[in-house]
Amino acid sequence: MHILITTDVVGGVWDFSCALARELQGRGHRASLLAFGAPSAGQRQQAAACAETLAAEDLKLEWMQGSARDVQQARALTAETIERLRPDVLQANQFALGSAKASVPVVLTAHSDVLSWSKWTQGARPGSEWRGYEALVQEGLAGADAVVAVSHFLAGELRELYALKREVTIIHNAWPAPASMPAEVSRRPRVSLLAGRAWDKGKNIGLAAAAAQGWDTGRVLLAGPIRGPDDAQLAELAPPIEPLGALSQPELQSRLAQARVYVSPARYDPFGLLPLQAALSGCALLLSDIPSYRELWDGAALFFAATDAADLRRQWQRLLDDDLLACALAGEARSRALARYGPGHMAESYLDLYSSAARSRRAEVAQTRVAL
Repeated sequence: MHILITTDVVGGVWDFSCALARELQGRGHRASLLAFGAPSAGQRQQAAACAETLAAEDLKLEWMQGSARDVQQARALTAETIERLRPDVLQANQFALGSAKASVPVVLTAHSDVLSWSKWTQGARPGSEWRGYEALVQEGLAGADAVVAVSHFLAGELRELYALKREVTIIHNAWPAPASMPAEVSRRPRVSLLAGRAWDKGKNIGLAAAAAQGWDTGRVLLAGPIRGPDDAQLAELAPPIEPLGALSQPELQSRLAQARVYVSPARYDPFGLLPLQAALSGCALLLSDIPSYRELWDGAALFFAATDAADLRRQWQRLLDDDLLACALAGEARSRALARYGPGHMAESYLDLYSSAARSRRAEVAQTRVAL
């Protein structure tokens, strides 16, 4: 099969797309990446190893304000690319493309959305200026041949917030394990790693900054961009947090291999590739107690209340001070990552869905011809 995968260059969708493309090609299929935005040099290098990359114009994404014209351009560009490449399936990772008039089956994967982000980050639905976005998401969910959610949590949010009635297939994200066995956390220095977009309120980096005050944390590193699209506000960071800026995948992997604890204070993270990468790298996971993290890591991580800096501080101190606890959790997290969130299982699940969607599309065409 030839699968055209749409992606963007802002967050985890890029890493997901590269991981999926790599596994599909490893199984003898062809994968092409249609990227909205300008990939960095590191991203281009990452993609070159896994797929044919077709960089698109630097268009605003559907969750950005004032993106209506860019969304239409993205749909048109996708349709043109389909007609030129003639893939067997479109793997869409943007809601707007679920309802694109594609001549091939469309599998739409939901990674996150503004309404559920606002619910878990702000405690309320967004304002009326997001009505157009809400309609766009509903159209995409209704128009795709098949819909995937990256967690049961996100599937439930789509059903509740967008009145979604159709079937949703759950396919967890995945990541390859490092080539070498990671060192035990007891042999690592007193280093904790935070990672993610510091400008995104859903990442809740400020809670970790508050929890790190007034005690010996050791080094606390923050990997990820500080300023976001649409000139989002800089996160308020203070020592001991050390911002590293955006890192390439090899750089991030190197940092994870040296960290004792991976900390995520996120209020909203429908799957979370970063905790998975940290688990595979042998870190002990210290995670906010949100439904998606419980779904994925219950019994393999230490949890804290996502709004309580004092609770985070207590659990953080435990992991840094208790070698037995840290080693046990790190081992359980890595074992779970290898058993449940491997790229091979993810790719096979998508291939099954692509074949099913293609069969359904052929049956619909046959019925239409008979009716005519």
